[in-house]
Amino acid sequence: MRLLHYVEIENFKLFGDKQHIELDHPAVIIGPNNCGKTSAIQALALWSQAVRTWYGIRGESKAKERPGVPLNRLEIFSVPVQKTRYFWSNVRVRKGSNKPVYLFITVGVEFQQQVVPLAMSFYNDGDDLVYCKVEEDFSFGSLSEDQKKEFMEYVADIKVELLYPMSGLSTDEPVYQNKFIGTLMGQGRTAEVLRNLCFKCVQEKESNWVEIQDLMERLFQVKLHTPTENAQGHIDLYYTHSTGSKASLELASLGRGFQQMLLIFAYLYSHPGSVLLIDEPDAHLEILRQKQIYVLLRDIATDKKSQIVLVTHSEVILDEAVENNLTLILDGITEDVSIKAKAKSSLKIFGTENYIKARDMGYVLYVEGSTDVDMIQALAKRIQHPVVELVDDRLNAYYVQNIYPEISIESELDRVEMGNETKPGKHFGHLRALLPNLRGLAILDNDGHDRNDATDKGLQILYWRRYEAENYFITPELLRTYTLNQYETGNLFDQVNPDEVQGVLDNLIMERVFGGVEADFNTWKSAPPDSSRLIWETTTKQMKLSTFAEEYFRRLSEKLGRPMLLRKGELHRLVQFVDVKSISNEVVQKLDALRTLLAGV
Repeated sequence: MRLLHYVEIENFKLFGDKQHIELDHPAVIIGPNNCGKTSAIQALALWSQAVRTWYGIRGESKAKERPGVPLNRLEIFSVPVQKTRYFWSNVRVRKGSNKPVYLFITVGVEFQQQVVPLAMSFYNDGDDLVYCKVEEDFSFGSLSEDQKKEFMEYVADIKVELLYPMSGLSTDEPVYQNKFIGTLMGQGRTAEVLRNLCFKCVQEKESNWVEIQDLMERLFQVKLHTPTENAQGHIDLYYTHSTGSKASLELASLGRGFQQMLLIFAYLYSHPGSVLLIDEPDAHLEILRQKQIYVLLRDIATDKKSQIVLVTHSEVILDEAVENNLTLILDGITEDVSIKAKAKSSLKIFGTENYIKARDMGYVLYVEGSTDVDMIQALAKRIQHPVVELVDDRLNAYYVQNIYPEISIESELDRVEMGNETKPGKHFGHLRALLPNLRGLAILDNDGHDRNDATDKGLQILYWRRYEAENYFITPELLRTYTLNQYETGNLFDQVNPDEVQGVLDNLIMERVFGGVEADFNTWKSAPPDSSRLIWETTTKQMKLSTFAEEYFRRLSEKLGRPMLLRKGELHRLVQFVDVKSISNEVVQKLDALRTLLAGV
């Protein structure tokens, strides 16, 4: 049920200029860490408390001027701060000749089949107090005076609750009165009232508890017992596993994800007609459960005439919500992703998280896989290329093998052959249609096809001239040097015979590189160093040297009876042993292009 239609926030925490957030049911708010997601639902909680406080003191007043009423920060449990100035954007509470800077939160409320705005303003009065009041010039819409009174009474009665992720469930929990339960929940101490909420469900309507039992058993294969009050005035709540052992265990023994969902379900069933603000309901839940939880929250809240507003990082929930109500926040700036008609198909195909990362970073890098990123970083570090300073764990890289939304003969051929309409090009094209200034670079394997560099839908595509990135540093000399170094410096029992290492290498080279032709092998083997290297690069240009290197380490392991030194995903560790002078200028060119991408120049 849609009780609140939108919220507008100005001068609150990360929100400086006024930002508008649509609130459907359920409303989902997404964004990177520290972008303002939690601040958005805190603003709703603060607005609700301000409305109730103001109405309780000024609601019946007939005065034309109804001044603000005080709120003590210690009573604003849902938005804890050390000083009230921390509510304000940039902590700025005064301007000019000590004039107050106002904080505004406006909410559009469903009332008598229309959306009515109710604007609350706040000004600072020291470290502990803020004053709030209804801004009547920006509230009430076209309501009559009688309707305004009825409206204020209705809004003040709407229960808006912010539930933070739960932690630290106690082993004993006394039976509390409803008012004290509300106080503890407002303070974020939800772990101290979980059993009370369950007990309340049983007392008010036992059939509600039966439904919760069925839900939890379906989701977690756990059968909850009925909560009861014991002789000490505490609540006992036990469970048994649906399969296996039938021993009765106490609720505190269950996992955090189970407890969090039980808290949310118990609240929804015991507080119908409320607005529930949930901070990361998917926390502690595996991916398979996240979609189930989203659908259940939506349907149960609808049945209970309640509304859900949730903050999440879950990619599963993002992809579900894009069809309905999905707001992206970046650095205090909001964007309603779900209203973009062209966004819906793109985001449903390639994943909402792709759009979020691209919008946040301003670029996309396409490589074959995670090992390519490792090799690029290793090569840049080895030659001390300036791009090293720009590449970190936030690199917005997409792996080509992971961006094929549909599996078909055509898509598999595209993936293998990488024809003119490349998958990275399609992926980037969808993103750039939504983000016109998006920058893109693909550094891809040639796979022996002699592909030419190209531009596809604004995406710069660069191919390695050799088969793959590994071909630019894997040589017999490097493999031998690395091997002997590891056995000399590692914690191994004894040294290896260099001749054994060379024998494994020579046999593999004869077989894989020269196809068993001994004359060609001998020509390469006896050539001067520069000529030998040229023969190696020419002969292996169309070979997958990552496979060659892994096979070498496998055969060496078998020969010596010792663990493999490296596997395919670890070959970037070889780069530190590469002679810098031997690194091709083509590697530098690729790193230059990457630096241009990341620096945005």
